[in-house]
Formats: sequence, C-alpha cells, structure tokens
Amino acid sequence: MIRRVGHYLSYTLEFIIFICMTITVITTFLQVFFRYVLKNPLSWSQEILMISFVYLVLFGAALAVKNKEHLKVELFDKASERVQKILKIFELVIMFIFIGVFIYYGILLVLANYASGTIVGFLPIKTAYVYMSIPISGLFMAYYLIKGVFK
Repeated sequence: MIRRVGHYLSYTLEFIIFICMTITVITTFLQVFFRYVLKNPLSWSQEILMISFVYLVLFGAALAVKNKEHLKVELFDKASERVQKILKIFELVIMFIFIGVFIYYGILLVLANYASGTIVGFLPIKTAYVYMSIPISGLFMAYYLIKGVFK
C-alpha cells in the first residue's frame, strides 16, 4: 500500500513538472510569435511564465530530493566511513531544518496572501495560489527525505 502511494506521488510530481514545462514552452513560443510576428504582445504571458516556472523549479527541487541529486560535495567522498556518516547526519539535519522552515513560512505566506486577496498582474489568480507551491513542494521534499532515511 505504501509503495503504491509512493508511486502515485512520484507520478503526480513528474506529471506536474511535465505540465509546467509544456506551459512554459508553449507560452514562450506564443509570446515571441505575438510580439515579433503579429506586433501585438500578450498581456498575460509574462504572469503565466512566472507561475509555471515557479512551480517547475520548486517541484523540480522536490524531485531532486527524491533522486538524491541535490547539492553534493565530492570533496569528502574519500573521507573515512566514520566522517562520511557524521557528514550524512549533518546533511539530514540541515535538510530537515530547511524543509521545516520552507513549509512553515510557506504556509504563513499563503495565508497572508490569501487574506489580502492580491492577484497576479493581469490574471484573476490570487497570489496565494502561486505561493502555495512553496509548502506543497516542501511536503514532497519532506516525504522523500523521510523515505530516504528509512530506506
């Protein structure tokens, strides 16, 4: 059951990244086409690009945690096994703190922006929905980090 949930979470994360990348490519093409060929720039394209890029980067970071492709320092690869274990524990502690702060302040940011009702530029989308990518990607990161610890 847990393996199946993990599979669906991974699939959902990769699907979101695929959709965001597709939106980014198509919107960029449309933006260039309308601006330089039709000489009539789109008013909403910049905001769509920003939103899709934010989601792409943050969910891509969660995927990097899943695949253990986050920041690596190869300087310590030849250190003793004891030093490598200490560094691994230090890495996990730092990552848990970072992800905890990421989720906590992301939720505060979402709540503050939802209450204020601000919208994204020309689009009728609340900025809270853009900022919602922060705690959601943080939860994905926490899940994959915890899963990696128990693996």
